[in-house]
Amino acid sequence: MEKLDFRPAKSKKEFRKNYELHDLAEYHGKNLLTQWGIKFNEFGKDKRYEAVWEKGKDKPDLVLLINNKKVFLDWKGKKGSKWLANKRAVEAYEMWKEKFNIPVVIVFFVFDNDKNISDRRIALLGNHPYNLSTGKQWDKNKTVEFINALPHFSKQNLLNLTSE
Repeated sequence: MEKLDFRPAKSKKEFRKNYELHDLAEYHGKNLLTQWGIKFNEFGKDKRYEAVWEKGKDKPDLVLLINNKKVFLDWKGKKGSKWLANKRAVEAYEMWKEKFNIPVVIVFFVFDNDKNISDRRIALLGNHPYNLSTGKQWDKNKTVEFINALPHFSKQNLLNLTSE
């Protein structure tokens, strides 16, 4: 077997720890969707426990059914209110949007140090512009930042954004 000669930017522990806020966002987000009567199915597969995980075509987390219309949704858990997303992921979401002609929303949950929700926002790709962030993040990923104020993640805003 050939030995690979590279050092990953994140250790296995750091890689999985990165999912803690995502998992909190997913938990609270699915709870809200259920309360709002919005049906959803899993779309993207969780690959954090696979032995070898390569960068590739990220998938949004869910497919929602809103007024007989499909909508892709991806959860982002954050500690600060900078609306950043991994550039590679957003490019992949744009590809899914075009391939299936289905809108993509990114939902941001912001948590304080005690893991309480301090804010939640929603971005609709193609409607909310973003720019490439300057520099790379601590994990060496390039990110994009949504440049305008994002609406609060509420049932009404979700319905309004996805009915256009």
